[in-house]
Amino acid sequence: MSTPSKPPASRSFTLFWLWISILIFAASNAVVAKIGELGAMHPTASGHNPISFCNLFFTGNLLAGITLLIVYRKNWRLSELKQVSLKMWICMFVLILFAGVLAPAFYFIALMLTEVTNVVLISTIDVPLSLFFAYLFFREKARPLAILGALIAFGGIILIFLLNQPPMENRMTMKMIDVGNPAVNQFLQTLPKGGEILTTLATLMTIIATQISRSLLRSVSVGVYSVLRMMVGVVLFSIIVMSVFGVHHFDDLFSPFLWGWMIVYGALIIVVGQIMWYKGVKKASSADISMATALTPIAGTLFAYLILGEVPNKAQIIGGIVILFGIGVSLFGELRAKRRKVTHERPGSFEGI
Repeated sequence: MSTPSKPPASRSFTLFWLWISILIFAASNAVVAKIGELGAMHPTASGHNPISFCNLFFTGNLLAGITLLIVYRKNWRLSELKQVSLKMWICMFVLILFAGVLAPAFYFIALMLTEVTNVVLISTIDVPLSLFFAYLFFREKARPLAILGALIAFGGIILIFLLNQPPMENRMTMKMIDVGNPAVNQFLQTLPKGGEILTTLATLMTIIATQISRSLLRSVSVGVYSVLRMMVGVVLFSIIVMSVFGVHHFDDLFSPFLWGWMIVYGALIIVVGQIMWYKGVKKASSADISMATALTPIAGTLFAYLILGEVPNKAQIIGGIVILFGIGVSLFGELRAKRRKVTHERPGSFEGI
């Protein structure tokens, strides 16, 4: 007797939540870059851009954390928090440092140094690399086509590195110019392929943290981890920034222009995107999720054009095609394997979300 399939209406809603979240996340990089440019055109009385990446990170995560706490307030009852072991708390803090502080900071700085299209294309390496790290951490055997797809996608990223020769212009002046230290500003501006390098590092950190969190989220609820990631991320980031740059680095933190835009970014981009993603992946098949995430670079490139007017150059087009081909090879291998093995359980790679 065959197992009943998922009702069409339920599947439609699942795909709806999934695709809306993908569109929101795909637009986020272009939105961040645009907000930074708007801040440069509306300096504070001291002449600074109120939407520096430090201010953006602090206010965006703070507002998102407060909103998520309201949404998941039931998970923050004392009785449930006591069930989390000390080992799990320590693990969460380590993950938050890498995935909630360092990786987002690298992404934000990368958006100052290179085009949004480059950040979007290079970050898509997470699709095939997730398969590699799933094997590395959990011994989940990667299929030959997945390995081939990962190698092809790596080739696409290498092409972007080698072929892309951006014009010599001060992109940090156009966006979030002040990272708090003139020497750091100078280093970032003169670092060859700095934006591409930081994007790669941020993507690797995110992938590793995501794979490790798969085990963690079997013992800790999403509500606890998601709120903790935002709020503790704000605290850790603030400590690091003030230790390196001083307390005065946040002098423009109370700019009305900053908080007005951060309500849009924190509430819409971060919170709504995450809630819809969680609603979608609960009942989505691995094929649904893989196809949705694989199209993120296309949507991200489109939003970069619509919001920022960025037209992909030759290097981005060539590298992007190679990356998408590599992702397509990996997905083809996954879909072919799924047709051979019928399962009605939630995909292991998304367990705990």
